This record gives sequence, C-alpha cells and structure tokens, in this order.
Amino acid sequence: MRLEVLFDGLDIKIVCGTPDKDVKALVYHSAKAVPESVFFAIGGAESHGKDFLEEAVEKGAETLVTDEEDEETEKLLRRLSRTYGITGVRVRDARKALAKASSRFYGHPDRDLKLIGVTGTKGKTTTTFMIKEILEEAGIKTGIIGTVVSGYDGSYSEAINTTPQSEDIHRALRDMVNAGCHAAVMEVSSQGLMQHRTYGLDFDTAVFTNLYPDHIGKGEHGSLEEYIYWKSMLFRQTKTAIINIDDSHWREIISESTAERLLTFSAEQPGADFAAEDIVLRRKKDLLGVDFTMGGKAFFTGMPGKFNAYNALAAASCAASMDLPISCIQRGLSRVKVRGRAEAVSLGEDFTVLIDYAHNGPALESLLKALREYEPARLIAVFGCGGNRDRNRRFEMGRAAAQLADFSVVTSDNPRHENPMDIIRDVTQAMAEEQGSYTVIPDRRKAIGWTVSQAQTGDIIVIAGKGHETYQILGSEKRHFDDREIVLSVMERI
Repeated sequence: MRLEVLFDGLDIKIVCGTPDKDVKALVYHSAKAVPESVFFAIGGAESHGKDFLEEAVEKGAETLVTDEEDEETEKLLRRLSRTYGITGVRVRDARKALAKASSRFYGHPDRDLKLIGVTGTKGKTTTTFMIKEILEEAGIKTGIIGTVVSGYDGSYSEAINTTPQSEDIHRALRDMVNAGCHAAVMEVSSQGLMQHRTYGLDFDTAVFTNLYPDHIGKGEHGSLEEYIYWKSMLFRQTKTAIINIDDSHWREIISESTAERLLTFSAEQPGADFAAEDIVLRRKKDLLGVDFTMGGKAFFTGMPGKFNAYNALAAASCAASMDLPISCIQRGLSRVKVRGRAEAVSLGEDFTVLIDYAHNGPALESLLKALREYEPARLIAVFGCGGNRDRNRRFEMGRAAAQLADFSVVTSDNPRHENPMDIIRDVTQAMAEEQGSYTVIPDRRKAIGWTVSQAQTGDIIVIAGKGHETYQILGSEKRHFDDREIVLSVMERI
C-alpha cells in the first residue's frame, strides 16, 4: 500500500519527507520495525514511543508518526529525514491514527465478519468461549481474541493482553477472514477502550456481563466513574446491545448507547428479554455444573456456580438475538470448557479438582462462595499471590480463603523479583487474623502434589491464581509450569 493511500482522508500533517512511498508494515514497537514500515509512537505505561524514534529508523522504519508537538520532537524528525530520508507525520492522537491506519491497511476486516464484543469486570473470558462454542455448533467458523488465546481452530496463539493493540486486532481479524471465519468474538477491556485499541471497529453485537470496582488505581482508572465511562464506550459502536439488568450499573453503561437494538437478560427480573429460571447446581462425582431454563427450554453448562449461569445466560442471549437454533445453544453450552476458568481436571475420582485464574481477593471470594454452594465435604484452596503487585491483594486473598475455605495450602505464584516467603508471610498474616486453617508449602509443585494426594471423597480442591498460565515467573525468568500437568502427574503416581 502507498503511504498517501494509507493516510488519505485522515487528519495528519506532513512535518518532513514525502508521502510518495510504499508501506509494507505498521508497527508500534520500535524493535519490530522493518524496511518500509510505519512506526507509530504511542504512549505506554512506563515509556513513550517518541523516545524510540531513532531506534525504529535504525531498524528500517521509513515513516514516523507522533502526536507530540514539542519543538524537540520536530527537530528530531527533520534531522532523521535529512539523514535517512524518512517521512515525519504529526497526528492529533497516535493511538486513534494507528487504529484507523490498521483498519485501512488490512482492508477493514471487521466488515467481513459478524463481530461480537464482550465487556464487564468478570465473565468476559468464559462468555466469549461460550459464544464461540455455540456459533461453531451452528456451523459458523468463529475466531476469538481474549485473555487466554487468540485465533481460530487450527491456529491459536497465547494471548498477551486481554484486548490487543489495534494493529494486532485488525491483523488477527484479517487472518480469520482469510481462513474462512464468518464471525469473531472478542473480550473488550476498559483499558482497551481507554487506549483506543478498538477505536473504529464496527461491532454487530456487544454484551455487558457485570461491573464491580476494579482496575482503579495507578496506571489504570482514576475512579469508578471513569471505569464505568470507558466500559460504556463499547455501546457507542455496536448495532445490538445485550445487557445484564441485574447489575446495578446497567443504566450507566447504556446511558449514551447508540445501539439500534437493546436487549436485556436477567436471572431475577421476569420482564427481561431473556430470563433464566430454575437455576439448579449439579454435582455428579467429579463433575460440577449448573442447569437453568430460558424461554421454557432447558440448558446445562459444565462450569460451576451461579456466576456461570449468568455467563451462560449472556452467551445464550447473544446467540438467540442472532436467531441461532436452540439446539445449537444447548449443545454449545453443555460442551464448553474454558482453560483456567473453574476448569475441572477430569480424574474419574469421587472428589473434584478445579484450576482457576482467581488472583485477587474479590475473585477468590466469589469463586469459593460459588463452590461452597455445592456442599463439599471439604473445600480446599491452594493459592499464592503474585510478586511486584499491589501488596493489598495478599491480605485480601488470605482473608477470603480463611473465611470461606475449610483448609488452605499457601504456596508460591509468580514471585517475580520478590522473595516468595515475604509474599507468603503477608498472606498467612491475614489468614491468622481471621483464624483460618492452613499450612505453608512454598514449592508450588509440592503444594499441589500434597493436596491432591490427601483428597477425600466429596472434597472440592481449587488451585487458584494462575489459571490458563503455563509458566511461573521467578525473577526475570519465565519457566514452564502448568498446574493441570502437576495434578495429572500426581494421579498417575497414586
């Protein structure tokens, strides 16, 4: 594509150089710059792309895009233009410019897909997987972008961010279209919306699961109001809005929605467009799940807890709004399994082992409360807490486990650059204050092995914190570590 075509109609200013050149790639990391690429200098949490303009040129970038208007940056662009022949471009907002340019560069792939976005504090990952499973059951090849993986059947890659940068999104959507996908479902985070990663995307359907105070603090959102505001932005770029009206913030979420259709779902209010009734928890040997009815039809999902009934209801509502067959919705929900989200490790035993991503106090509390409703003989939590993160998380997780689990095994998570025992001491301090019952086994492999080997009939064991992750971060080193592999290896020895 020619540079002049890429920027045609966009609000830009050519600071130096010429738009008469070819473009082979768009990049926002200077290290990924290649010959004939356009480098977008966007701001990050710890640095700004403007500090890497020269490095991008050295790697081959021939066009530099920045929203900085200071004299120093302009002088640098002109110097690089004289020395290397680059083109310097100034825009109002580099992130928005990247989104617009990416859409054009990849041929507006969202227009060739039924695009579904899911936002909310909890349930995004599970709901997107449920929607994908239902669509696949209906014969619609579907891609997915989210926290666990991105891609489509036969071509998945491990995700880095819940909502990737706009260039990554459009490239992934183009790959999906080329592979024969007719739909794509993606998690849309508040950070992704705030940083314009989904700017300009045309969603056919957007789903709101719920909203709790979260992601508020340094480097995230300044207040709950700001958090709600950015969540609500998704509903200004969708044709159909699917809203959980049991959440107290739902009116704020849609207050400025431009959706052509507003559909609601609820497990408490019969006047909703899609209402769940007769929610019943099911436990059979090592299987945990939930049954419910919607519109007189019976549904089951093999994922435990009432919160998963809500996730299933959200997915079913989305599918029903697309007029998909009820049988496809039923089969899809019954078969879905989400890696690291209340994921049962099937052992064929008379106790249950679950792997979950709960890595903060509210998430662990919600999970343990849901599992407590299955009336286990013992509810056992195996967990640690990540290092170099908000220290309050450790006390919150300790309190949640002490109050809701019958017994806990406190271990290491991703200690990063902290001493694992320092983290464990914070967790156990909170547990002791709450008079919780626990033991400490710092080695996570040994902690999991010991716990599973001690399991008794009717127990529910939840191994929390890492979920879908297949690594453990020690210092700067990322080592392979998969909770589910450890569980299976223990059972082989028993």
